[in-house]
Amino acid sequence: MSIRAVCFDLDNTLWDVWPVIRRAEHVMYDFLVQRYPKAVASMTVESLRAARAQAASLYPHMAHDFSFLRHQSLRDQAAAAGYPASMADEAFEVFMRARSQVELYADVPAGLQLLHRRYRLFSASNGNADLAQIGIQHFFERSVTARQVGVLKPDPAMFLKVIEDTGLSPAEVAFVGDDPELDVEGARRVGMRPVWMDRDAAPWPATLEPPPVRVTDLAELIAWLETSSAGRIRALENA
Repeated sequence: MSIRAVCFDLDNTLWDVWPVIRRAEHVMYDFLVQRYPKAVASMTVESLRAARAQAASLYPHMAHDFSFLRHQSLRDQAAAAGYPASMADEAFEVFMRARSQVELYADVPAGLQLLHRRYRLFSASNGNADLAQIGIQHFFERSVTARQVGVLKPDPAMFLKVIEDTGLSPAEVAFVGDDPELDVEGARRVGMRPVWMDRDAAPWPATLEPPPVRVTDLAELIAWLETSSAGRIRALENA
């Protein structure tokens, strides 16, 4: 069956997320030091990170919602320090602005431009990146997050929500992601065409069936799609 759509994971697929998260945490910490010093009087960036992680165990029913967990950990800190709940709102807004200041991998802007001409594009992420702030929302017909769906990848609901009411079957969708279990196996289980985005020459887990397709950037993805789609991208480029 011909591939008609491409769905992307975001973090570590279109950009390197961990430098972004670390920078955002430092920006938020500096904001709290300036505006709400009692909340972080005995805390470091690392202990702020640990408090956010602890929120996942305190609120297990919200483990799919990273925004809730970070915001709630800030609310708990505000209450403990005697600050109003608005502290959490302000600090989370600071974090999210910095969280959206990502550096796209070099191949991504041109790659998305080309893919957008030929395929319907979607995204599905466990994270909370704001594609509008990042500046690439216009490429995607639909962007689904775990927070919206109520589950995390590799739950089938995340993948099926992407194509709900689109007229697409799973077999017509290539799902591109960096995580072997969350992305590749999750997509494979629902019948999508999984593509492993292996930018760092990572070892494939021995416990999993090897990925049917491995690429290192969007140029290789496009080359594979071109072959899989009988040269339709080349035809467009030469038109």
